[in-house]
Amino acid sequence: MTKSRYYLITLLTAILLSVVLGSSSVFASDISSTSQAEPTISVPVSQWNELKSNNEKALNLIEASNVPLTEAQTIAVKQRQELNEAHDIINKLTTELDKAKADLVKQEVTLNEMSSSIDELKNKIENDKKTIHRLKMQRNLSQILGAGATIGVVIHQ
Repeated sequence: MTKSRYYLITLLTAILLSVVLGSSSVFASDISSTSQAEPTISVPVSQWNELKSNNEKALNLIEASNVPLTEAQTIAVKQRQELNEAHDIINKLTTELDKAKADLVKQEVTLNEMSSSIDELKNKIENDKKTIHRLKMQRNLSQILGAGATIGVVIHQ
């Protein structure tokens, strides 16, 4: 019975394999039927040549426009660099201007102090002139009084 059992298993395996292989070929034929050939269109040769010519013109225009586009991109990059440099220069100039403004304020304070000192000196000079004038008057008066006293003493004698 072992031999017949062996034949039975072999027979069942063969049947099973044939069923599997049969169904896989059906599956494969279904896949091939779904990937159908691409549909075709008939176009007159004159239209085909016109389309081909237009396509070549379009490709040439695209290639020709790529050169100016590249040049424009290069110019844009250069302009961006120049703008960045100009921005840096403006920032430096702004800093220098702020320093100059601070210096100007300091100079204005110094000039105001000098002006005040000059005004004080002017007032002091005017006061000194008044004092000198008063002292001259006192000297002249004392000289007149001294001369008058001397004359009075000489006359009284």
